[in-house]
Amino acid sequence: MTNAISLAKQFGVIKEPTPEVQAEIERLSREPYLELDQVKRCHAWMYELVISRMTGLLVGDSRCGKTVTCKAFAHRYNKSRQAKGQRMKPVVYIQIPKNCGSRDFFIKILKALNKPSNGTISDLRERTLDSLAIHQVEMLIIDEANHLKFETFSDVRHIYDDDELKISVLLVGTTSRLLTVVKRDEQVINRFLEQFELDRLEDAQFKQMIQIWERDVLRLPEESKLASGDNLKLLKQATKKLIGRLDMILRKAAIRSLMRGYKKVDKDVLKEVIAASKL
Repeated sequence: MTNAISLAKQFGVIKEPTPEVQAEIERLSREPYLELDQVKRCHAWMYELVISRMTGLLVGDSRCGKTVTCKAFAHRYNKSRQAKGQRMKPVVYIQIPKNCGSRDFFIKILKALNKPSNGTISDLRERTLDSLAIHQVEMLIIDEANHLKFETFSDVRHIYDDDELKISVLLVGTTSRLLTVVKRDEQVINRFLEQFELDRLEDAQFKQMIQIWERDVLRLPEESKLASGDNLKLLKQATKKLIGRLDMILRKAAIRSLMRGYKKVDKDVLKEVIAASKL
């Protein structure tokens, strides 16, 4: 049987990309923010929630762009409100792990605010409330909120109901899962009546999105023509016209193409990435 050492000798040293290609790969690994009409409408809705200190549900299919929409809003709003020397963090974004209890919930918030996260649940709860006040938090965005344990929703309600904090709370998740969880508790559903749903893109929007992605995000030396012919058909079928899936596939295809020496997204590479994604 061939061992690891003999395999390593047979294949030789792994060839590293040139500094220029490595720089492009690092650029493509960053999260973009694109001013889509749907995202603009969602941000306007989120802004209304903040200034009115109301609650809401942001729902949609998996990989439809909920997370990047929320992170972009937090970045935009915080940048517009922060001044030098202040500890303000008006919008706090957290992503919840599976089976999230009260301890994990408070720890997530405290880490987002760069606060110590040790102690009893009682200590963590008190420190969380104090930290939200100190940093003048106006909105708490809870992504993957369907992962909250049933009893943890009482902590979410407590944060929103606190008259001194006056914080807007936004729950984010896939449509069916989040609504199922929220509807289990009458006190929760009565507090989260308003919702915004991120839809799949229409055909014209999807084609325009690919063109924008190729021009503004990928920015490869040569045109890949991803929004036409077989490439468009492949992407439409593989992504189901969801922003998150499109982003993942095009980034991987662009990076792999660069590593193989291509100056554009190679069609065969695109097919490889789509096949490996198993979407």
